Amino acid sequence: MGKYKFIEERVETMSSSELKIFLNILKSRSKELMSTLESVRGIKDLEAVCKSTQKLNNRVSEFDGGSFLILVVGPVKSGKSTLVNLIAHAHVSPTHFLECTVRPSIISKGQEESITRIFSVADKARKVEQFDSVIDSLRGFEKLENISEISIEKKELNDANLEECVSLALEESVINTDHTLVTSITTSGGELLKDNIFLVDMPGLDGGYANLDNPIYETISQRADFVIFVQSSNSAISKVSNRFLKLLQENNPKVPVCLLHNVFEAAYWHSEEEKQAVIKAQVKFAENEMGRRNFQLKENIYSLNLGKVADAASYERMEDLQEEAAKFQRFEKDLYGKVISNSTDIRLRSVIGRTLNQLEKLDNLVGESIGQQEAIDIEYQAAATSFDELLRQASELSYDGSDFRKMVQVYMDDDLKEFTEIVREYYDSGCNSAFAGGAKGKDATRSLVTKFMTDSSAAIKSKFLDSHEHSLARQYLRKLSNLKDDVAFIEKMNTFLKQKGCAPFDSVPQVRDFPAVDFDLQGAFDVKNISNPTVPHIGIPNTFGTYSTMEIQSFLRKAMECITGIDHTHTGKTIKGYLQLTVGKSIYKAANDLYDQYVPVRKQSIIDFLEQQKTMYLNALVSDKEEFDRKDALLRSINAQVQSFKDSIR
Repeated sequence: MGKYKFIEERVETMSSSELKIFLNILKSRSKELMSTLESVRGIKDLEAVCKSTQKLNNRVSEFDGGSFLILVVGPVKSGKSTLVNLIAHAHVSPTHFLECTVRPSIISKGQEESITRIFSVADKARKVEQFDSVIDSLRGFEKLENISEISIEKKELNDANLEECVSLALEESVINTDHTLVTSITTSGGELLKDNIFLVDMPGLDGGYANLDNPIYETISQRADFVIFVQSSNSAISKVSNRFLKLLQENNPKVPVCLLHNVFEAAYWHSEEEKQAVIKAQVKFAENEMGRRNFQLKENIYSLNLGKVADAASYERMEDLQEEAAKFQRFEKDLYGKVISNSTDIRLRSVIGRTLNQLEKLDNLVGESIGQQEAIDIEYQAAATSFDELLRQASELSYDGSDFRKMVQVYMDDDLKEFTEIVREYYDSGCNSAFAGGAKGKDATRSLVTKFMTDSSAAIKSKFLDSHEHSLARQYLRKLSNLKDDVAFIEKMNTFLKQKGCAPFDSVPQVRDFPAVDFDLQGAFDVKNISNPTVPHIGIPNTFGTYSTMEIQSFLRKAMECITGIDHTHTGKTIKGYLQLTVGKSIYKAANDLYDQYVPVRKQSIIDFLEQQKTMYLNALVSDKEEFDRKDALLRSINAQVQSFKDSIR
């Protein structure tokens, strides 16, 4: 009993005419609910709600079909197949020492005796839907030929075809590759196959090849109008039997249940009193278990030896067999009388019970769907707000640059010292050239000094800007790529992203190219000052027109002093030279220009990354927000109608 217990209790006391009025109310409200589906069918995420609503409409319509479904269930070897054959007055269910029935069969009265095998190659979920549609065809609101993705094969009813269609020779390879969905068998039948009554023979609950794990069991448990539960005296109510009763309770709580206790007289040495005591105890236990599931057996409890009944026709002179056959005839007549005389009332109550049960399932499903929508929407809004706040903070990131500029100054001071050593090396090289070449004139000396400054300039540029990992400019670049101004924010951002299962930010844009630094050391010393040599101390031009090696060295030294700012005449005296005033300024400016260009790119890369992660995360939650909101509105509309449905039947 679920949410509608108060209604179900009221239904219990209704007369047949009151039940019909109540069923019409259910039909009317169900039809109203179905009209809403037209706007829902196109939304994939609402397929479950659509199917549940369609099921509700099918359940409330079942009474109109006029058919009556008797479900025969029980464990393997309980005598279930024997009972089906006795009710049908024909061999319609295989019986032998092996597991016999591995496919469901529907037995009905027909002018010709035949087996119709219905095939399906669909997946499990689709097969359940198809089986449900087959039951709908029995109810009269579905045509068998209109069921999609099935094929039909009709054969003569005989033992060979029966084995092939129902038991399938019990070869696992055959069973696993067979695509039989269900078999429909028509025969002349007995009392219990009159008046549009259908007998549904299901595989044993605990079979090795087919059992309660088959999802078709849940479907048929929802659709039965009457259940005959066969229990063997060798195997009373078991765990798997209880599982079926629970399934029946959940899906069809108002269906009448009949208990047939099949007596196996194995312990022949026991007295009759002992045998009857065991039977009574087993029946009582089964009755209690079913009562615990709210199935009131009342007078629907029978004990029969079905083996004796089956053999009675072959052993006419055996009195105990004939007595058991007579008991079966009384059972058959009694059950037929209960079913037929009360079929309208039984069917009305069963249909109403199944409808209310399905309404409860729909109510729960819609409620759960709305709850899921709300949870997603809450997360969506909260995440969007958090991302937007991080984006706001990212847009306000400020980079002061003072640490970088201090670093540049430190690096530059060290670099200038290194450049000074480079200049000294080329000074030594120039002096060596002067010594090696002997006395030189004006042009040669100018050329030598110019070469010294040119070579020094090229060497400094190469040292600073080359492509090697240890170049001086590379140090600047690495420092710039590891700014500390946004470390705290990036750490905070990554903590949030980790919580959301997003990728962390590790794609800081790398600085690859330092800007060209434009300088030329030739501007440090004016070679025009090197004119024709004069006689020392007199100022008279040297008639040979040459400089001594010492004089050339002096010109090189003055050029070096202009470049480095170091006065070699007075050791330790340092002034700002060309390196500091021109080269240093050029490098400092290039570093600062690079910083000014890089910082906006770095900041934008953080913003772009956050935007990307926001889009990906929100899309993972809700791929189409407009469709999501439409789905939410429809769900709430359906929920309002379901609640109105409930209110109208209070």
